Amino acid sequence: MNASRHRPAALRGLGLFVLSLPLTVALAQSLPQLEPVVVTATRLEQPVSAVLSDVRVIDADTIRNAGPVSLPELLQMHGGAEIASTGGPGQISSVFLRGTNANHVVLLIDGVRINSATAGTNAFENIPLDQIERIEILRGPASSLYGADAIGGVIQVFTRQGERTEAHVGAGSWRTRDASVGLGRQFGSTRFSVQAGYRESRAFSATNAANTFSFNPDDDPYRNNNASLALSHDWAPGHTLTARALRSEGTTHFDAGPGSDDVNRQRLSTLALESSNRISDGWRSHLRLARGSDDIAIRGSFAGNFRTDQDQTSWQNDFAVLGGQLAAGLEWRREKVTGDTAYTQSERRIGSLFTSYAASLGAHALQASLRRDDNSQFGAHNSGNLAYGWRATPAWRLSAGVGSAFKAPSFNDLYFPLSFGFQGNPELRPERSRSAELAARYQQGAAQAGLTLFRNRIRDLISVDPSFSTVINVNRARIRGATLDLRWAFADWALRGELTEQEAVDAETGQRLIRRARRHGSVGVSAAPGAWRYGADAVFSGARFDAASNAPESRMGGYALVNLHAAYGVAPQWQLSLRVNNAADRRYELAQGYNTAGRGVFVALDYTGR
Repeated sequence: MNASRHRPAALRGLGLFVLSLPLTVALAQSLPQLEPVVVTATRLEQPVSAVLSDVRVIDADTIRNAGPVSLPELLQMHGGAEIASTGGPGQISSVFLRGTNANHVVLLIDGVRINSATAGTNAFENIPLDQIERIEILRGPASSLYGADAIGGVIQVFTRQGERTEAHVGAGSWRTRDASVGLGRQFGSTRFSVQAGYRESRAFSATNAANTFSFNPDDDPYRNNNASLALSHDWAPGHTLTARALRSEGTTHFDAGPGSDDVNRQRLSTLALESSNRISDGWRSHLRLARGSDDIAIRGSFAGNFRTDQDQTSWQNDFAVLGGQLAAGLEWRREKVTGDTAYTQSERRIGSLFTSYAASLGAHALQASLRRDDNSQFGAHNSGNLAYGWRATPAWRLSAGVGSAFKAPSFNDLYFPLSFGFQGNPELRPERSRSAELAARYQQGAAQAGLTLFRNRIRDLISVDPSFSTVINVNRARIRGATLDLRWAFADWALRGELTEQEAVDAETGQRLIRRARRHGSVGVSAAPGAWRYGADAVFSGARFDAASNAPESRMGGYALVNLHAAYGVAPQWQLSLRVNNAADRRYELAQGYNTAGRGVFVALDYTGR
């Protein structure tokens, strides 16, 4: 592929971002916005402007207007993430935060873990947007809040709730069809919410001829069925019981060589029972019993079954103390794996103690967290975060923070049985990181801008040994970079943009980490005059390498993609929308030997009422 073809596109995307900065400064005196409240950053409810962490919120309107995109694509467009994918809809996807590995991200659905303990990865590709009300992205070390794996950050998905009646139907390129319905009601002190959705796409071949091992030119369709239910009851003032359930089933055809139709069937599910109790004006208790499951059945050339069940218990108590809020609690989690692979051990237990504190004391702000995790496989591990902020003027805030995090080895890393001369290593240690960041943020009315400098050193990275017989703790990574972001709203117009410059390298060799670019970002502009809503979004990324050696033949050129969207309110509760993804029909790569989507056109009709 000719890399020079993509470089001008990436530069144009960057140029659009830079040109928008003076406009934001000139129009800083704007209308105020309703400020979102987040919980992921500290495990405490805080206005986003009070949080010292690097956090992003993707709200309900953004999700509903996103069209038929995957969750990784949405996170790239609005969450500052880098992504990789092994083909079209439903194919295995990776999400990178701040240059760290894809398995350095914790994924929560309404507070419940749902990752695969065998592979150590998250199935972002099978979490449908139909089910999502809001997403909070915490970038930076968060093991002191959520335990193992949160070296790069945490992505928490909140499912749809509240009183509503909604319906959606859509169709588009690659014979894509999707539909969803949702209903929420309240009867006295009882509330319920139900949501169901369906999506299918004929898609295209996941691989191309550059993939000499797996190439098969047939189409690789995808189908997803999903449903969720939430029921809550206030049995006394300040005391609420809630039950939640979610299920998403994805069927993805993929390529494992010519003459074979291989299929991956994956079922993700969560089940939770929660009790929220206001003990006094300054004390609130929250207890959760939950299970998150990831069940995969592969049929074809490399058949197999892998299931992870995570039983989880969390008891958190929030107190109003020392001029701020303090959270303290206990967690217990059991990871159990089953299937047709005979692991030496198939279960591990993690017991945890944690505390988090956040306070605003005049012009000063403090944020701290500390956690101890005791893992039945490799013992205890401590992690912590500390951040300080100073409001230099009503519009400007400066902050600094340090933190530590770790990642637990997966069951494949530890106990994979001997196969073709390769096996797991039960002597592996957790990967460990230490990081620091500096930030400056500006907010005046509806104009916001920020600059965050970050640095992360990771040691004991798990890698295949030189003999390709097992995995060992050998590598070290060095990541440093800066993120510039802006948001502005005026009258019917809204503008946003984000640019990250980073160096993510192997500390021993100086080679760049695979599929991480030196520069990536996004920019978007939208308007909503009267019954109309329209706009454009773009993502751009610099060149990346698909091999740890950074061999020239593994280089993937930079790219910039532009998506156009428009919608018209045909009636007070009805909306007709059109979306054109990759409007310029750019060719680009997210993983070598795997195809990406060209221009796609999609139409939809939505009903929203109460």
